[in-house]
Amino acid sequence: MSGIEEWSDKNSLNSFNSLKGLAYMEHYKNILAWMDGKAKLMPPVECNIDPYAECNLSCSMCIVQRYLRTHREEVGEMRKLPTDYLYRLVDFLASWGVNGICLSGGGEPTLHKGMVGLPEYIVSKGMKASIFTNGTVMTEELVNSLLTCQFVTLSINATDRETYKQIMGVDLFDKMLANLKYIAKRQKELNSDSFTCVRMLILPENCRQIYNMCSMAKEIGLKGFNIRPADYERSDIEGHHKLDLPVDEIYEQFEKCHKLEDENFKVVTTIHKFDKKFHVFNNFNRCLASPLLINVLSNGDSYVCADRKMEERYRLGTSFPEPERILNWWGSEGHRMKLLSINPRTDCLCRCTFNQYHRQMEEVVIKDSMMLCFP
Repeated sequence: MSGIEEWSDKNSLNSFNSLKGLAYMEHYKNILAWMDGKAKLMPPVECNIDPYAECNLSCSMCIVQRYLRTHREEVGEMRKLPTDYLYRLVDFLASWGVNGICLSGGGEPTLHKGMVGLPEYIVSKGMKASIFTNGTVMTEELVNSLLTCQFVTLSINATDRETYKQIMGVDLFDKMLANLKYIAKRQKELNSDSFTCVRMLILPENCRQIYNMCSMAKEIGLKGFNIRPADYERSDIEGHHKLDLPVDEIYEQFEKCHKLEDENFKVVTTIHKFDKKFHVFNNFNRCLASPLLINVLSNGDSYVCADRKMEERYRLGTSFPEPERILNWWGSEGHRMKLLSINPRTDCLCRCTFNQYHRQMEEVVIKDSMMLCFP
């Protein structure tokens, strides 16, 4: 296997493979018809909920540090979604036709007391649940709840206390490590099939710990390891610049990580949204795929893009206090015009979460480069 491969043949159909965007062909066609004024916009596939705009860490590469730390006024007075609202939002999203809900951050979601029981409620409504967490705030009730998610992504960026504190800004390494072990223990006891995955972002401080992190995740008993470059080139990150990383050495560690794979442990080294030096590049011309997802932030507001939160230019509207308010602006002329106004080449100087989906819409749906009429 070449060191630059992202996943092994036996693990090619993984959730990080952007080719899954082709499964959204119905949505792709609908979005394009809507942007041409010929159809009503379908509900999104996923809702990403940021329940709490606070965090107990202070990570150097945090993509929302602008409004968590340096410009807190952007959020406004309401930094936490009320628990009763979260349940009403789930009810609405289920009835609207959304398939999955990710509990994520503009902050650390497990700091919100309403997280216990929320994943189960999402699942009871016929949707899939997932969560992104730093793994530092865990109780038995919370762990049991999180293990009903289809996947639990644990953002862990160091294998030792000193590096952890340097990157994450606080000394919670021992607590985090104990929590990871407890999650693995409870997963086995509950026979949960949740994909419990350690996520690592590549930085100069940790770039030589990649293989050790992967080995640690497997030894603990978690189900997977995902590694990708940090998006440190965003203009809203303090001290942003292009990282100078030992790329060849990193690729060698990737290859060693893949050798740890077995039927119970998967490795994904996600690099296809970056160039070969791990720098940001966007190889699409229009922001087309954004309506695959709707985000609801801690103040109830939503934005056209998961990567441009709390930026007024991209604000769509609010869903607070009544989630049904989403229908007032989702698919509106204002929504369409905001998307049409975006020039990815000049406006999106950051890693685009959906860059491959945008490209698929341009190349596969508009140009029909794959000649879809001929299986």
